[in-house]
Amino acid sequence: MDRGKEPGEAGSPLQRLLVVANPYPPMASAGTTRVVRFLRHLPEHGWEPTVLAAKAAGPAAEPPAVRVVRAPVPWPKQLLGGGKRSTRVNSWVSVPDPYVTWVGPAVLKGRALLHGERFDTIFSSSPRPSVHLVAATLARMTGLPWLADYRDPWSTYQFRTYPTAAHRAAHARLEAWALHRAAAVTAVNQPIVDDLVARHPWIAGRAHVLPNGFDRAETPDDVSLGAGFWLVHTGRLYGREQQVSAFLTALAALPPDVKALFVGVDESRVRPDADRLGLGDRVRVEPLVPLTRALGCQRAAGGLLLVNGRRPESMSSKVFEYLQAGRPVFAISPAGSAARSLFAEVGGGTCVLPDDQMAEALAAFVRAARDGSAPLADPASLERYELGRLTAELAALLDGLGGGAVGGHLRPCDHPRAR
Repeated sequence: MDRGKEPGEAGSPLQRLLVVANPYPPMASAGTTRVVRFLRHLPEHGWEPTVLAAKAAGPAAEPPAVRVVRAPVPWPKQLLGGGKRSTRVNSWVSVPDPYVTWVGPAVLKGRALLHGERFDTIFSSSPRPSVHLVAATLARMTGLPWLADYRDPWSTYQFRTYPTAAHRAAHARLEAWALHRAAAVTAVNQPIVDDLVARHPWIAGRAHVLPNGFDRAETPDDVSLGAGFWLVHTGRLYGREQQVSAFLTALAALPPDVKALFVGVDESRVRPDADRLGLGDRVRVEPLVPLTRALGCQRAAGGLLLVNGRRPESMSSKVFEYLQAGRPVFAISPAGSAARSLFAEVGGGTCVLPDDQMAEALAAFVRAARDGSAPLADPASLERYELGRLTAELAALLDGLGGGAVGGHLRPCDHPRAR
């Protein structure tokens, strides 16, 4: 008996996925990387994505051959011109995030799209958690299955400061409301999944780890850092200045040809400590750069610096780029963290605790990196985190959710998940 062609086979139609994404290019944000990488590989695995995003301007190149539908943001992202006052006002009035006023226009745009065309499934990836509100609402309206993806926690995020207990409760209630409508949940590591299941037990059995990874489709720039041994950090610091200060203190005790480059970091986060310690031009800071240059800087380094937060889920997505770069990693990471688990699995990391005195450990790391004895990631173990393979895992999850609706004919009562 002919089983017919599966989606993604030659001559067969692709299944259609609505991806709710914000930020999204042309916004320049590290938060776009995971989604953009999945979009690049999903058609190879039987899924054609359409992106629902916010209207935006910025320097980042939009992914080619991906359809994007944009909804306006009636209320600007930053109130009162930015700065600390803006941040305080936003924390009071913008729940769950400063794009809360995008939710309504995005729902209207998405509803029209879903009623006019056939889609099989909805996918959203946070932060920002407003994407989950949009996706949950569209899932409720249409009955389509929704996969909610977490790159960081929402209501328990370690870097979110709530102005009042009522604000904390509001975030928790919104998250619970949204997740009651999710057919499945993914997160980048096990601690986030464990936290979600502990707080929302109804998703047990439907919550999965879908890690970040590296993408061979991204070609690094050819970068020269100049003379000396360079330790390179790429990406934002997210409130980890205390760990950076401890690292710079350890750096100051090393020979003057040992230097540090911070890429994509606001200079005010690094320069005051560097100047206080007399490091001068031994510390360089570059603003946000294209991903290809950041990858090139990683490969030009003698060693790579990873600065994590203090929670178990703390693990920047750039750690996979670091390991793929083939350079040893000096990691400031708490005990029991997802980052330490990754290094235990694939190798490549030398770890210290956030409150450690780092001078001796950093000196030993630099000596080992220079003489070639520092640990490197095992290529065979690292292969598990290649993006084509991870996208196949995502596609398999999407395939398992079912769905499939003819635009214009589906109402919530037509689908069992909407009941």
